[in-house]
Amino acid sequence: MQKNLYFRTVFKRENVFLKVLFNTFLSLCSWPRLLLEVFLRKNFGERYFTLVSAITVAVILIFIPLGADQLFSMFNPYGRHGGQESNFWTKYATWYVFLAAFLYFSFMRSEEIKRNPSVYDFGRFSLCAGDINPVFYKLNFWGKATSRKIEIFYEPALFFIAGIILMFIGQKLGLLLIISSIFYSLSYAGAYKNGDNFVLDKIDEMIISEETEKAFVYDEEINNTRGVKFRIRKPNGEDLRRRVAETFIEEDDNDEIADVK
Repeated sequence: MQKNLYFRTVFKRENVFLKVLFNTFLSLCSWPRLLLEVFLRKNFGERYFTLVSAITVAVILIFIPLGADQLFSMFNPYGRHGGQESNFWTKYATWYVFLAAFLYFSFMRSEEIKRNPSVYDFGRFSLCAGDINPVFYKLNFWGKATSRKIEIFYEPALFFIAGIILMFIGQKLGLLLIISSIFYSLSYAGAYKNGDNFVLDKIDEMIISEETEKAFVYDEEINNTRGVKFRIRKPNGEDLRRRVAETFIEEDDNDEIADVK
C-alpha cells in the first residue's frame, strides 16, 4: 500500500497530552463498562471478556461499602452504635443484590464463550464486544436506531434512569449505576470518534495523493484541488517540482513483507 509522507508528517502531528489523557480515560472505562455489559450483551470475544476480570471487579465492589461505612464511623462524633448496622443494609442491600446478579450473568457470559467457535479456527473475533440485544433496534427515538445510537445512548440510558430512581429511594447502588452508565456512553463515543478519524485520515491521504500534481506541481488554487494546498516553499519549474513530488509517495514496508510471504 502507498502512503503519503507529506500527509503523515504535516497533518498527523499529535497532541501527546490529549492522546495520553484519552487513552487513560478509555482504559478507566473498562471496568464500569463491564458492570453493565454482562447484562446487556451476549457472546463476547474470548479476549474481550474474562471471568477473572469480572470476579476482580466484584471483589473490589464488595469492600467499597464496608470501607465507606468504616470511614463514616471514624468521623462520626457520636461513635459507632447498633443502629448503624441496620442503616448500612438499608443503603446497601440493593448493592449486594446487584453484585450477586453481576456474578451470575458473568458466569453465563463465560459459558457462552466456551460454546462459541474457536478464535484459532478463525471462527470469531477475539475482541468482539458482544451481540446487541435486538430489542434496542426496535426503538425509534430521533430516527431509526443504529448501533452507534444504541451503544452511546440507549444502552447506558437504561442504567442511568435506574440509577436515578435508586438514588431517590436512598440506595447507594444508584450512584454506581449513574457513574458506570456515563463512562459507558463516553467510552463508546470515543471509540466511534477514533473510528471516524481513522476513515477520514485514509480518505484525506488518498485525496492528497491524487491532487499532488495539481496542487504542488502546477500550483493550482484549492477550488481546483478539492481543498488541497501545500503550504511549503516549492522549487522553480514544473520538472523539479514533479521530481520532488515523486518522493512524497512511499510503499509501505508491510506490503513488501506480505508479498515475500
